[in-house]
Amino acid sequence: MKAFITSQSGYYPLVWMFHSRKLNNQINNIHERALRIIYKDYHSSFKDLLEKDNSVSIHQRNLQVLATELFKTKNGYNPPLLSEIFRFIEPSYNLRKFNSLERTNVKTVKYGTETLSWLGPKIWNLLPAEYKNCESLQTFKAKISTWKTTECPCRLCKTYIQRIGFIW
Repeated sequence: MKAFITSQSGYYPLVWMFHSRKLNNQINNIHERALRIIYKDYHSSFKDLLEKDNSVSIHQRNLQVLATELFKTKNGYNPPLLSEIFRFIEPSYNLRKFNSLERTNVKTVKYGTETLSWLGPKIWNLLPAEYKNCESLQTFKAKISTWKTTECPCRLCKTYIQRIGFIW
């Protein structure tokens, strides 16, 4: 299962970050079905199956990959292209938040809130300081693999209320 299902969705996960809610649900359903078959557990919730497998959802893993790319950019491991997308600013005065990312002003959804340059600083601010201050990439990857957030600011994680009908 890990060799096929998670590797299929692991092919450049930063592209998968901005897909539709419907596609996200389909990916989670495939992941859940595979976990049910492996553990022969047809009654537990998807969350319980993930805990049993000691894994995270595909979206959570995508957030971990984004955080890893941010760490690599901060430490100069990424190519210049990603350094242009994620710009770290060092203030000349002493603040509590150091090594923060430059935030972009957004006016639209498609080219604003649905971009890595908008989501990156939000995810970076959710990380604990002990993760941000890691000395090596291997240490960061080991820590980030256990990181789970419930405060994801992306569109997929926002509460969605569907209006079924309107009565006058």
